Amino acid sequence: MKKDRIDMTKMEFLLTLNDNIIVQRFFNVKNYNEQAHKSLELTDVVKNIEIDIHHDLKMKTLVYMLDNKFQIYEDSGILETSMTDGDEYFNIFIKKDDNVLYHRIWDGKLYPPKIRYTVDVRPHLKSVLKSLSDAFSNDKLTYDYQEYTLN
Repeated sequence: MKKDRIDMTKMEFLLTLNDNIIVQRFFNVKNYNEQAHKSLELTDVVKNIEIDIHHDLKMKTLVYMLDNKFQIYEDSGILETSMTDGDEYFNIFIKKDDNVLYHRIWDGKLYPPKIRYTVDVRPHLKSVLKSLSDAFSNDKLTYDYQEYTLN
C-alpha cells in the first residue's frame, strides 16, 4: 500500500521589540496553502497572539505597580516611558524562506520599560505555532471581508 506524500514547508515565527529578538521559532506546515497569508483566518490568529501578549504585559504591569506602589507614590517618574530614546515597537513576523508573509506592529511604550524588556511568550509558544500551522494548512479560508478582498 502506497502512502500519500505529505508536503512539509518550513516557516518562521518571529517576535521582536524594535530590532531585538524576543523569540524566534521555526515550525513546519503540512500541505502549505500558498494563499493563506491573504486570509481572514490568519489575520485572526495573529491578532489573537497580539491580544495574549497585551494581556500578559498588562498583568505584569499591574503586579509591578502593586509591588512598587510606595516608590511610585514617591516618584511617579518610575512609570514614565518617554525617558527612553526613540520609538519602541513590538513586531510579529511570519516568514517563509526569508520572505515576510505577514507583519503586525504595535506600540511598546504602552508599558513601563521594566515590563516591555522582560516579555516571556514561552508558555504560549506551543499553541501559537499550532494555530499558525493550522491556518497555513487550511484549504477552506476566507479571502474577502465585507466588500474588500484581502491582499
